[in-house]
Amino acid sequence: MLEPDTRLDLRKTYFKILIPVIVMLIIFYLLKIFGVLDNIHVGYLKPISILFFILAGIFGIAFPIFYRTLFISKLKHIRTISIKEFIRFEKRLIIISMITPYFIIMPIIFNFSNFYFGGIILFSLYAAYYFYPSKARIDFEKRIFRIKDKVL
Repeated sequence: MLEPDTRLDLRKTYFKILIPVIVMLIIFYLLKIFGVLDNIHVGYLKPISILFFILAGIFGIAFPIFYRTLFISKLKHIRTISIKEFIRFEKRLIIISMITPYFIIMPIIFNFSNFYFGGIILFSLYAAYYFYPSKARIDFEKRIFRIKDKVL
């Protein structure tokens, strides 16, 4: 079983990344409501919105799957791994996936179409929900990766 400190450490990592995004979203949304961001115009909005939509999908879904696959292939011939190595993997996975909510700020500033804005929000919600270090998720992954209870 993972010590409470390690779960707490993963949650601290998660919230250190998520809380600034929430604060920034509130600030930029209020600026938008009060009309401060109305004067921002970008000439090539469609390519920029497509780029951020794709980046949100890459960081929210594709890159975490790729990183997890690399981790699994690295450990293919190893029977068990240490908790320390598992925690390092989980922290990196959280950091990679939690880049996605930062992409929500761009549609607020630059008035992306609802399709791209909604897609970026869905990618961000998926990343925030799926990669939250809950006890059930961590225990499930511990079983998958055959984690040793003692750090080597």
